[in-house]
Amino acid sequence: MNLVKTTVFRVAIQFAAVFASLSVVTLLSVYYFTIYEIEIQAENELLHELKTLESHYEEFGYESLLNLVKLRDQYGRHLYHYYALLKDDQYVEGSEFMSNKIGEVDYERYGVEFYYVSEFINNEGHEVIIKFAKTDLSLNVKLIVGQAQNSLTELREHTFIALIYAVIITIFLALFIGIYMGRSVLSRINRVDDGMRKVIESNFTTLLPVYDKEDEFQALTLKLNTMLRRIENLISGMRQVSDNIAHDLRSPLTRMKSRLEVTLLQQRDEKEYREVMHKVIDDCDELLRTFNSLLAITQAESGVFRDNLEIVDLTSLVNELAEFYRAVVEDSGLEFVWNKTDNIIVHGSHHSLAQAVNNLLENAIKYTPSGGQVTISVTAPDGVPTITIMDTGPGIPEKDRHRVLERFQRLDDARTKSGNGLGLSLVNAIVKLHHAELVMDDNNPGLIIKIRFPND
Repeated sequence: MNLVKTTVFRVAIQFAAVFASLSVVTLLSVYYFTIYEIEIQAENELLHELKTLESHYEEFGYESLLNLVKLRDQYGRHLYHYYALLKDDQYVEGSEFMSNKIGEVDYERYGVEFYYVSEFINNEGHEVIIKFAKTDLSLNVKLIVGQAQNSLTELREHTFIALIYAVIITIFLALFIGIYMGRSVLSRINRVDDGMRKVIESNFTTLLPVYDKEDEFQALTLKLNTMLRRIENLISGMRQVSDNIAHDLRSPLTRMKSRLEVTLLQQRDEKEYREVMHKVIDDCDELLRTFNSLLAITQAESGVFRDNLEIVDLTSLVNELAEFYRAVVEDSGLEFVWNKTDNIIVHGSHHSLAQAVNNLLENAIKYTPSGGQVTISVTAPDGVPTITIMDTGPGIPEKDRHRVLERFQRLDDARTKSGNGLGLSLVNAIVKLHHAELVMDDNNPGLIIKIRFPND
């Protein structure tokens, strides 16, 4: 898979862009706040120097200030500090160039005017950028204090260059980290992709490799493997169902064809034709029962009945079926026991639950020998609604109980009985539809089947 065309790469680029933008904003903020603080500090130094000289002037007078400005200017030039004193707007003492550069005020703060001089050449022959402040000591005396800004300017330039480099490095680093993370994630995705390709090539008979590292990819792989097992089971089930349908439907179709062909071999009377037609109708009914059962199982498994879920009184439902089957059971030479209880309510489909109980009762009656007993009850042990059907027939071996829930599965002993092997499959589908549990146990002799509903 091409990295550039993947969502992972686009996310990595977006991550790099966001990371770089935040870094640029942060670095610019640090840069401007740093320069601002340095400039404020330089201004405060000039203001402090003006305040000191002004206090000296007020205390000792003009002549003393004149000598002090002369001394400070001579010694201050080595530290790039400059002083000038004006009287009647005429230069008196200090650095004369500052008095000649006074023009428009750059800005004013605390009543002090600030200027910039950028064309002064100092004693060493270097151009000096000077920021100076001017204040009026009296009507005719003005004091100017200046400080070279070269170091600040150089600091600003170096800081800005360092900022540019930092931004460039940050962008490349963000891109590198983003692409590295993208390739790391893509490698995991490619492993899943390669595994899925092998699974498809093997017709879903293999599973994806699961790595020991516990993360979202391991969780995804486990879920995919669960889905693949489900798909494999469905495919196997479809193949088995197709084989079983072909086998179970072939017999009635063959009988129908044989009866019709034999009937047409010679002229027959009306009675014989009617007998053949009745037998053909019986075969058609068997086919229709099979297809209706398959359709009911499909509807239950697909959740069609979920749209018709309602409050169902299990006691009333089973009571109706028990009253109907009582005569059938007694006619079969069996004892029928119906343990009546108070109303037990569940949330489900009345039609599908009746169909499930109907199938279980028919199986119990069919496989219980004469003189046996069929029992049905509705209880709620520990608050769990449960339908229980017991018989005294041959039962189902424990090893075969899971198999009989599959479609068209019939035990060898049951093949002498009529049926298509779909009854318990339909019951199991309806039980799953209701998020219930189908439990089989020994009745010694016979079978106990319970439908246990969730305790809402």
